[in-house]
Amino acid sequence: MPTHSPGVVMILQQWRARLTFAGLSAFLAWHTIAMLIAPAPNVSEAVKALRAAYQPYLSLFRLDNSWDFFAPDVGTGSLLRYIVEDPRGKHYVFTPTKDLDPFHPSFYWFRFSYYAVINVPETYADPAGAILCTKHASLHPVSVILVQVEEGDFTPKDRLDGKHPMDPEFVTSSTLKKVECPRS
Repeated sequence: MPTHSPGVVMILQQWRARLTFAGLSAFLAWHTIAMLIAPAPNVSEAVKALRAAYQPYLSLFRLDNSWDFFAPDVGTGSLLRYIVEDPRGKHYVFTPTKDLDPFHPSFYWFRFSYYAVINVPETYADPAGAILCTKHASLHPVSVILVQVEEGDFTPKDRLDGKHPMDPEFVTSSTLKKVECPRS
Protein backbone atom coordinates (compact mmCIF):
# COMPACT_ATOMS: atom_id res chain seq x y z
CA MET A 1 0.00 0.00 0.00
CA PRO A 2 1.48 3.33 -1.00
CA THR A 3 2.18 5.80 1.74
CA HIS A 4 1.33 9.41 1.16
CA SER A 5 3.23 12.34 2.42
CA PRO A 6 1.66 14.33 5.27
CA GLY A 7 0.78 17.16 2.86
CA VAL A 8 -1.16 14.83 0.53
CA VAL A 9 -3.01 13.27 3.48
CA MET A 10 -4.01 16.73 4.69
CA ILE A 11 -5.28 17.71 1.23
CA LEU A 12 -7.30 14.46 0.97
CA GLN A 13 -8.84 15.06 4.41
CA GLN A 14 -9.79 18.62 3.42
CA TRP A 15 -11.42 17.40 0.20
CA ARG A 16 -13.30 14.68 2.05
CA ALA A 17 -14.57 17.25 4.58
CA ARG A 18 -15.60 19.60 1.75
CA LEU A 19 -17.38 16.83 -0.14
CA THR A 20 -19.18 15.73 3.03
CA PHE A 21 -20.22 19.32 3.73
CA ALA A 22 -21.42 19.76 0.13
CA GLY A 23 -23.32 16.48 0.20
CA LEU A 24 -25.07 17.30 3.47
CA SER A 25 -25.86 20.82 2.23
CA ALA A 26 -27.39 19.37 -0.95
CA PHE A 27 -29.49 16.93 1.11
CA LEU A 28 -30.66 19.75 3.39
CA ALA A 29 -31.69 21.86 0.39
CA TRP A 30 -33.46 18.84 -1.21
CA HIS A 31 -35.35 18.01 1.98
CA THR A 32 -36.32 21.67 2.60
CA ILE A 33 -37.77 21.96 -0.90
CA ALA A 34 -39.59 18.65 -0.40
CA MET A 35 -41.15 19.95 2.83
CA LEU A 36 -42.29 23.10 1.03
CA ILE A 37 -43.85 21.43 -2.01
CA ALA A 38 -45.36 18.44 -0.18
CA PRO A 39 -48.39 20.31 1.18
CA ALA A 40 -48.63 22.75 -1.75
CA PRO A 41 -51.75 22.40 -3.92
CA ASN A 42 -51.18 21.43 -7.55
CA VAL A 43 -52.22 24.78 -9.02
CA SER A 44 -49.10 25.77 -10.94
CA GLU A 45 -47.02 23.95 -13.51
CA ALA A 46 -43.87 24.55 -11.45
CA VAL A 47 -45.34 22.77 -8.43
CA LYS A 48 -46.55 19.90 -10.64
CA ALA A 49 -43.08 19.51 -12.16
CA LEU A 50 -41.35 19.60 -8.77
CA ARG A 51 -43.88 17.19 -7.30
CA ALA A 52 -43.22 14.72 -10.11
CA ALA A 53 -39.50 14.79 -9.33
CA TYR A 54 -39.98 14.62 -5.56
CA GLN A 55 -42.89 12.16 -5.40
CA PRO A 56 -40.81 9.01 -4.77
CA TYR A 57 -38.99 10.77 -1.90
CA LEU A 58 -42.25 12.15 -0.49
CA SER A 59 -43.95 8.75 -0.65
CA LEU A 60 -41.00 6.86 0.80
CA PHE A 61 -40.88 9.04 3.91
CA ARG A 62 -44.64 9.67 4.05
CA LEU A 63 -44.22 13.41 3.63
CA ASP A 64 -47.01 13.80 1.09
CA ASN A 65 -49.45 15.88 3.12
CA SER A 66 -52.17 18.40 2.38
CA TRP A 67 -52.32 22.01 3.53
CA ASP A 68 -54.09 21.04 6.74
CA PHE A 69 -50.78 19.45 7.76
CA PHE A 70 -49.92 22.87 9.21
CA ALA A 71 -53.17 23.30 11.13
CA PRO A 72 -54.96 19.96 11.32
CA ASP A 73 -58.60 19.60 12.16
CA VAL A 74 -58.38 17.13 15.01
CA GLY A 75 -62.07 16.44 14.79
CA THR A 76 -64.43 15.58 17.56
CA GLY A 77 -63.77 12.83 20.02
CA SER A 78 -65.74 9.80 21.02
CA LEU A 79 -65.73 7.77 24.17
CA LEU A 80 -67.15 4.58 25.53
CA ARG A 81 -69.92 4.70 28.09
CA TYR A 82 -71.74 1.68 29.43
CA ILE A 83 -74.98 1.12 31.28
CA VAL A 84 -75.39 -1.70 33.78
CA GLU A 85 -78.98 -2.89 34.08
CA ASP A 86 -80.00 -4.65 37.31
CA PRO A 87 -82.87 -7.17 37.75
CA ARG A 88 -85.32 -4.39 38.74
CA GLY A 89 -84.61 -2.52 35.47
CA LYS A 90 -82.59 0.23 37.12
CA HIS A 91 -79.76 1.64 35.02
CA TYR A 92 -76.31 2.64 36.29
CA VAL A 93 -74.25 4.73 33.87
CA PHE A 94 -70.45 4.53 33.85
CA THR A 95 -67.83 6.38 31.81
CA PRO A 96 -64.60 4.43 32.35
CA THR A 97 -62.18 7.05 30.99
CA LYS A 98 -63.45 9.53 33.57
CA ASP A 99 -61.67 7.57 36.29
CA LEU A 100 -58.33 7.39 34.46
CA ASP A 101 -55.41 9.70 35.17
CA PRO A 102 -54.24 11.13 31.81
CA PHE A 103 -50.73 11.51 33.23
CA HIS A 104 -50.41 7.81 34.08
CA PRO A 105 -49.12 5.47 31.34
CA SER A 106 -52.06 3.09 31.82
CA PHE A 107 -54.36 5.84 30.52
CA TYR A 108 -53.23 5.16 26.95
CA TRP A 109 -53.54 1.39 27.29
CA PHE A 110 -57.08 1.48 28.66
CA ARG A 111 -58.19 4.24 26.30
CA PHE A 112 -56.90 2.13 23.39
CA SER A 113 -58.93 -0.85 24.58
CA TYR A 114 -62.06 1.30 24.86
CA TYR A 115 -61.51 2.55 21.29
CA ALA A 116 -61.18 -1.06 20.17
CA VAL A 117 -64.69 -1.74 21.53
CA ILE A 118 -66.00 1.37 19.73
CA ASN A 119 -64.26 0.66 16.41
CA VAL A 120 -64.82 -3.12 16.21
CA PRO A 121 -67.79 -3.96 18.45
CA GLU A 122 -68.49 -7.23 16.64
CA THR A 123 -65.14 -8.51 17.94
CA TYR A 124 -64.69 -6.78 21.30
CA ALA A 125 -68.18 -6.00 22.65
CA ASP A 126 -68.95 -9.46 24.04
CA PRO A 127 -65.64 -9.86 25.92
CA ALA A 128 -65.88 -6.29 27.24
CA GLY A 129 -69.46 -6.90 28.35
CA ALA A 130 -68.46 -10.10 30.16
CA ILE A 131 -65.67 -8.28 31.99
CA LEU A 132 -68.03 -5.46 32.97
CA CYS A 133 -70.66 -7.95 34.20
CA THR A 134 -68.02 -9.44 36.50
CA LYS A 135 -66.72 -6.04 37.56
CA HIS A 136 -70.20 -4.92 38.68
CA ALA A 137 -71.32 -8.27 40.14
CA SER A 138 -72.46 -6.49 43.31
CA LEU A 139 -75.23 -4.82 41.25
CA HIS A 140 -76.45 -8.27 40.06
CA PRO A 141 -76.41 -7.13 36.43
CA VAL A 142 -78.82 -8.55 33.90
CA SER A 143 -77.10 -6.84 30.96
CA VAL A 144 -74.50 -4.27 30.00
CA ILE A 145 -75.30 -1.81 27.24
CA LEU A 146 -72.19 -0.47 25.47
CA VAL A 147 -72.70 3.04 24.14
CA GLN A 148 -70.54 5.22 21.91
CA VAL A 149 -70.74 8.92 22.77
CA GLU A 150 -69.54 11.31 20.06
CA GLU A 151 -68.83 14.97 20.68
CA GLY A 152 -70.60 17.43 18.42
CA ASP A 153 -69.89 21.03 17.53
CA PHE A 154 -68.86 22.99 20.61
CA THR A 155 -67.81 26.60 20.13
CA PRO A 156 -65.88 29.02 22.32
CA LYS A 157 -69.15 30.90 22.82
CA ASP A 158 -70.70 27.75 24.28
CA ARG A 159 -67.81 27.57 26.74
CA LEU A 160 -68.28 31.22 27.69
CA ASP A 161 -71.98 30.50 28.25
CA GLY A 162 -70.95 27.96 30.92
CA LYS A 163 -71.68 24.85 28.88
CA HIS A 164 -69.56 21.68 28.74
CA PRO A 165 -68.64 19.71 25.57
CA MET A 166 -70.24 16.58 27.05
CA ASP A 167 -73.61 18.21 27.79
CA PRO A 168 -76.47 16.29 26.16
CA GLU A 169 -77.07 19.00 23.55
CA PHE A 170 -73.54 18.53 22.15
CA VAL A 171 -73.25 14.74 22.05
CA THR A 172 -74.71 11.94 20.01
CA SER A 173 -75.09 8.54 21.66
CA SER A 174 -75.43 5.30 19.77
CA THR A 175 -75.78 1.82 21.21
CA LEU A 176 -72.98 -0.48 20.12
CA LYS A 177 -74.32 -3.67 21.68
CA LYS A 178 -76.37 -4.99 24.56
CA VAL A 179 -74.53 -7.86 26.24
CA GLU A 180 -76.51 -10.21 28.44
CA CYS A 181 -74.82 -11.13 31.71
CA PRO A 182 -74.68 -14.78 32.73
CA ARG A 183 -77.08 -15.79 35.52
CA SER A 184 -75.32 -16.84 38.71
